[in-house]
Amino acid sequence: MKQWHKSAAYKEALKTLLIPIFLSTEQAMEWGSHLNAKQHTTLTQTQGALSNAARSECNTERKLHLAMQSQLMREAAQAFVPA
Repeated sequence: MKQWHKSAAYKEALKTLLIPIFLSTEQAMEWGSHLNAKQHTTLTQTQGALSNAARSECNTERKLHLAMQSQLMREAAQAFVPA
């Protein structure tokens, strides 16, 4: 199985900051560790918006999905290493 962080989709997501749907904490942290400062700021803002959306969602299944993605984005942001 091809390692996710070596895939073309991973590299494209970093280049244009297309935030992927993370499948694991490890994926999120690996991806977040390669961001630049501007990308980190964008990720942090997006994570905050997603967190707010999760709080206001009425559908339990959707709320859980949004909250999980928000948490994984938070972990990606925490893996950021300033240059």
